[in-house]
Amino acid sequence: MPEPAEVAMTDTAVKAVAEPDLDEELLNEAQRQIAGSSRNATLNEALRRLVEEERAKRQAALERLQRMHDEGLFDYSRLDAADE
Repeated sequence: MPEPAEVAMTDTAVKAVAEPDLDEELLNEAQRQIAGSSRNATLNEALRRLVEEERAKRQAALERLQRMHDEGLFDYSRLDAADE
């Protein structure tokens, strides 16, 4: 049987992980907008949308840089001068 101090520490650790400190108003608004069936579903959908949005931003930035490179808009000679 575990020592009483071990049980208390385990309960505290589990509760801290199981009950994150969330902005309830923000979560409720997200649940309305997403039409999430549960808090967990809402959080997962919100995280999925955030990740997809950030990936799209990075992809668009990479494509802009590639177009700039293809159009010759970068002056690489300045890099050589900086090394001297």
